[in-house]
Amino acid sequence: MSQADITEPLPDVDGDHPPRFTRALIGHERAQRDFLNALQGTRLPHAWLLSGPEGIGKASFAYMVARAVLSAPTPQAIQQLSPVSDTPETQLIENSVHPDLYILNRRYNAKTEKFRGDISVEDTRDMKKAFGLSASRGGWRIAIIDSIDEMNKSSVNALLKLIEEPPEKCLFLIVCHNPGRVLDTIRSRCRQLSFGALDEGLLQQIISGRLEAVDENEAAAAAFLAEGSAGRALMLAEMGGFDLYRDMVGVLEGLPQLDGEVLHGLAGRFGARSEPQSFRLFCYLFSGWLHRVVRVASTGQGFQPVFQGEAELVERLVKGDLPLEPMLSLWEKVQHQVRQVEGLNLDKKQAILEWFGHLADIMRAKSA
Repeated sequence: MSQADITEPLPDVDGDHPPRFTRALIGHERAQRDFLNALQGTRLPHAWLLSGPEGIGKASFAYMVARAVLSAPTPQAIQQLSPVSDTPETQLIENSVHPDLYILNRRYNAKTEKFRGDISVEDTRDMKKAFGLSASRGGWRIAIIDSIDEMNKSSVNALLKLIEEPPEKCLFLIVCHNPGRVLDTIRSRCRQLSFGALDEGLLQQIISGRLEAVDENEAAAAAFLAEGSAGRALMLAEMGGFDLYRDMVGVLEGLPQLDGEVLHGLAGRFGARSEPQSFRLFCYLFSGWLHRVVRVASTGQGFQPVFQGEAELVERLVKGDLPLEPMLSLWEKVQHQVRQVEGLNLDKKQAILEWFGHLADIMRAKSA
């Protein structure tokens, strides 16, 4: 009943260490403890909403639960989730061929080398059909939905029908980045498990453990900029986020004017042949910088810089009355357009030029 039975397995596009390979989970002790306590109960909840910021380890947790439940004779026999034992079930899961584990996520198009914009209702219905079959290995059947945020309205309704009347010995692990947007009908049928952001010390530990040759200063900067997300911290450290952020700040230093040649050089890095995740990484850095600037302007808190001179830049920009509404509007626009640009294969360079142009207009209006 694996996803491989219905469609070709997805390539490893999540970097060198997709969630299914995580053998030990750093942090999230309370979530692990709460789930282990539930395993000891007389009736294990069949649907779990794993909620928290994106990239903090929710999918890794889901895979660890899947390994434990599929490897144990009974859920009550499970004593720990992390670290993971090396069982035959673990090998099947890590090779994406376990017949009783279904992964529901956005389909990958090998021809365009891009993901679909959302999880379709057809894929969700395929999962429902798969769960109408008997478990191939005679035990539990598990679905990991990664994530419900990427499901459209029709696919969410199809998921609801499945968890309303679940088959026996089935477990649904639903990754959720924005629980406030989840339908009440879904939430009411799930046991909710919250995951908090990781502190910078844990993030640096994760980076150092995964990337032995990483520079200490770059690891610290990645941990700070990741805002509690292990996935983002690793991406920043692996993909040169430290240098990219420095170059971005270098362009912003000219505000309210922008050096067109330097800006085009920065935006031109994200062409058709660029690393698929590099555009998303840049958007995260830019939207995060906007958010921090707005926070400084609205609360009066100091700006914590990554590079020398960055604090003076922000102080100059927020001095006087920074128009918060247009800044928030730009931040929301960047957040909204990231997946849209990727999913529809729109011009990434043009999107970045428009965002920076919008920001320059805001700053010029402020100075007028």
